[in-house]
Amino acid sequence: MKYLFVSKTVFSIALIVCSLSNVAAQEREATVQLLPSPAPANSQLSRVVSDEAGNVYLSWVSEESDVATLSYAILSGNNWDDPIAINESSNWFINWSDFPMLSVANGNMASHWLKMSAEGTYDYDVEASFFNARGKEWSQPRILHTDGIHAEHGFVSMTPVNEDSVLITWLDGRDTRNTDAALNQMTVRAGVYSYDGQTLDEWELDSRVCDCCQTDSAMTSRGPIVVYRDRSEQEIRDISYVRYINGSWSEPRSVHADNWQIAGCPVNGPTVAADGDHVAIAWFTAKDDFAKVQLVLSNDGGDSFSPPILVASNHTIGRLGSTMLDSGEVAVSWIDIENAEARIMVSLYSEDGRLLNETAVANTSASRRSGFPVIESVGETVYVSWTDLSAGSQVRVARITY
Repeated sequence: MKYLFVSKTVFSIALIVCSLSNVAAQEREATVQLLPSPAPANSQLSRVVSDEAGNVYLSWVSEESDVATLSYAILSGNNWDDPIAINESSNWFINWSDFPMLSVANGNMASHWLKMSAEGTYDYDVEASFFNARGKEWSQPRILHTDGIHAEHGFVSMTPVNEDSVLITWLDGRDTRNTDAALNQMTVRAGVYSYDGQTLDEWELDSRVCDCCQTDSAMTSRGPIVVYRDRSEQEIRDISYVRYINGSWSEPRSVHADNWQIAGCPVNGPTVAADGDHVAIAWFTAKDDFAKVQLVLSNDGGDSFSPPILVASNHTIGRLGSTMLDSGEVAVSWIDIENAEARIMVSLYSEDGRLLNETAVANTSASRRSGFPVIESVGETVYVSWTDLSAGSQVRVARITY
């Protein structure tokens, strides 16, 4: 079946008004405002997303005793509506880098979490539930993939296709149980699902990829684009992308030849944002132990990309997010480490790649428990969520106004 994909146009924040004096050539001013968090104590693994109407949703996982609960809340002004629980279980796989996601479009929603499938440490499935605005209730949970193999399945990204369906991408370990070493590989797969929870189609996008880096996806004017960390026979683990064009998926293409050869997974995936013909991909690399974050831009829907733009170097540990503002400007989030302190940073770039602003959002921790900050934009405003470890573990949210 072929689809016509439609474009879809720690924590010391004493700097509520951000000081920009340490950054050269600031062309835009930014104000950072800490918002109250609807997430309780002992919360983590947050995502902030928005819909076409500009509503902002925050999701998170909280734990009490042995039970984990995935919940979300909707922002109303400067406060949040009452949280709504999507699902809970004592059998989820809870991981600092592989965490649940919420996608929203036209009142419909899709969510996922990771559920243990067997006794192996990494034997878990991607389980999902769908909210159909017509029925106004969440569907019964279902496993997205149909291989039935006890192996690793995760690192999910979601992108609404149209008002009726959503594209979901994940790393799929079904082949890692193959006794033939040549076929024993992690793969990346994608499927289209209705908001009634039905599988409309499913594909393998790449037969050999890095084992545990996040995937990401976005909708361009020409269809969806999926980005992930690839893996060559020589253990080069650079970033690749595929696109759905004219009814089929393209062959994987490298974003840039960093030639980062590494024997294990760096657990640091790429991020992509798009609006119409404008596409931005950011990624982390550390060839020769020199860490840096790079960004490429496209103004032709992903047919071609600019040379890499250096976002951060030397002191970064990556953990990226990206979003595209209505103006076409691109925001990239990353974690900076300097003088034993970690900070969540957001850099703003013009459509042609000029640095407009670099903002320190909050102090954080470099430990795995702090997870990955996530950003989302509405208009010219960027929302940031992260896990604050200064007093236990709690999800925090900030708003950057440019």
